[in-house]
Amino acid sequence: MIQKLKPLATSAVVSALVAAFIALLSAPRNLQSILIVFMVSFVYSTSIGSLAWWVMPRMAPHIRGAAWFRWVQILSLLFAIGLGGGTTAYVVMAFQPFVRLNMAYVESMVICVVFTLAIGGIMYVIEELRFRMEANTLQLQTRELERERALKAASEAKLQSLESRIHPHFLFNTLNSISSLVRSNPEAAEAMIGRLADLLRFSLDRHGSLVPLADEIKITRDYLSIEAVRFGDRLQYSFDVPEALFSAQVPAMSLQTLAENSVKYAVGVQRNGASIHIRAHREAGAICFEVSDTGPGFSPDSLPLGHGLDTLRQRLESVFGAGAILTTRRLNPGMEVAFRIPC
Repeated sequence: MIQKLKPLATSAVVSALVAAFIALLSAPRNLQSILIVFMVSFVYSTSIGSLAWWVMPRMAPHIRGAAWFRWVQILSLLFAIGLGGGTTAYVVMAFQPFVRLNMAYVESMVICVVFTLAIGGIMYVIEELRFRMEANTLQLQTRELERERALKAASEAKLQSLESRIHPHFLFNTLNSISSLVRSNPEAAEAMIGRLADLLRFSLDRHGSLVPLADEIKITRDYLSIEAVRFGDRLQYSFDVPEALFSAQVPAMSLQTLAENSVKYAVGVQRNGASIHIRAHREAGAICFEVSDTGPGFSPDSLPLGHGLDTLRQRLESVFGAGAILTTRRLNPGMEVAFRIPC
């Protein structure tokens, strides 16, 4: 119903504007002359407008080609609409008994065609600009969506690649520990194989995912217990993690990576071994994880690309973005590697 009333509403507005314009230029300016002008304008604008509202939507999809050729088609169509609608209005005015139309047919058609071309051309330009703006907006939205999808896919692929490098590294180290016990202590080797099976099951099930801190603490403790069989009293370790943080989500194998780093650079390089301390606490909207040891320390700059800490840093950035930070600092004695994630 609203769509059907649009031509009438448009005609009324155009007629009122024409009547007001003519009233300002003519004399005398009485109400009767203004009403007559309004009625004549309304008949002509309704005839032309109704024809335009009916024809343009049906013909617009067929208007194609270069810009100049589209304008030729539009102006030709508007000329036909102005002539057809104007002729209909002229016939109506000729047979109605209320107002006498003091205007020749040719003169009235010239006015109808000029007004139709002017108003129709302006409306075409407005619609063309609106269409281009909507198309540009849709294109920008599509590009942004594709960009977000590409970034997400790249991030997931990068994370999966990083994870695939972690599991073999951990597996090879653990197998080396088992191989050193096969002959000297078969029972200990068998126990380590059982723990290794549990660890592999955990790492494969949680591949590329976040896990509760309680699960990460368990896998790290299991790893250190495996290494303790190999190093004996040379490896001492402790945990200081509040139970209130056990439900926090952390990347799988993250603390285990730091513990493995301490085993390699602290326990394995010293005759007397070293102690490893794992701590977690909240701090300014983040959770901090610290793994310290009493080893000789190492230079982060000397570590090769793809090292466990480099891999962990990339994993943290893939999951948490700039909100995740991994740091190293020397202690007296020892070394501390820590990372923090938003919570």
